[in-house]
Amino acid sequence: MPKSKSKNHLKVKAKGSVLPESILQAATRLFIEHGFDGTSMYEIADALGVTRTAIYYYFKNKEAILVALTDNITRVAAELAEQAAQHKELTSVEALRRVVSTHVKLILAHGHQFRIVERSEDRLPTRLRAAAADYRRSVVSNFSAVIERGIKAGEFRPTDARVTALAIIGMCNWTAWWFQPGGRKSANEVADIISDLTVHAMIRTSLGPESGSNISNVLRELRNEIGYLEQRVAEGSD
Repeated sequence: MPKSKSKNHLKVKAKGSVLPESILQAATRLFIEHGFDGTSMYEIADALGVTRTAIYYYFKNKEAILVALTDNITRVAAELAEQAAQHKELTSVEALRRVVSTHVKLILAHGHQFRIVERSEDRLPTRLRAAAADYRRSVVSNFSAVIERGIKAGEFRPTDARVTALAIIGMCNWTAWWFQPGGRKSANEVADIISDLTVHAMIRTSLGPESGSNISNVLRELRNEIGYLEQRVAEGSD
C-alpha cells in the first residue's frame, strides 16, 4: 500500500511541476526536429518526463499548442513595436533604432518559436490566422509610422515608408534562421548591429558642401527628393 501511494504522489508531483511555458518550449524543439506532423502529444510528454494527462491539462491537442505559440510571438511583437513607436519624445533616429532593436531581440529570444509560426501558421483556425495577420500588419504599420515621421522631419531620406518597413522587418525576421546562441556575437550585439545598419541606411545625406564633390550622389538624392514630393502631391490630390 505505501508503495502505491508513492507512485501516485510522483505522478501528481510531475503533473504539478510542468508549466505551460515548459510545454511550449518542448513542443517547439520537437516541431523543429521532426516537424509539426511528425510530433505527437506522447513525444511532447515524454520529452518533459510527464504523462500525457499533464499536457492535456493545459492543451487539448497540438493545434492548441501552435495557437499559443503563434499568439505569444505575433501579439508580443505587435505590442513591442507599438510601444517603441509611441515614444514621441525620441527623435526619429532614436525611435527607429529602438523599434528595430526591440524586434530583433524578441526574435532572437524566441527564434525556434518564430520559425514554427512561420512554417505552420496555415494550420491555425481561420479566426486565429486572421488575428495573427492583424498583429503582423500592426508591426508593419508602426515601423512605417516611425519611418514616415523621420522623412517628414527631414531626418530620413525620402522613400516609400511601407516598402522600407517590410524590408527592414524581413532583415530582422531572418535572424531566427541564422543566429546561433553562444556564437561569435551575442543577441544584444546582433540587435545593435542591425539597428545601426538600418539607421545609417535611412539617414538623409547632406546636399551641402560637406557632401563632397561626388555629383552623382547629389543628383540621386535630388531625384529622391523630387520623387517624394511628387508622391506627396499625388496623395494630396486623391
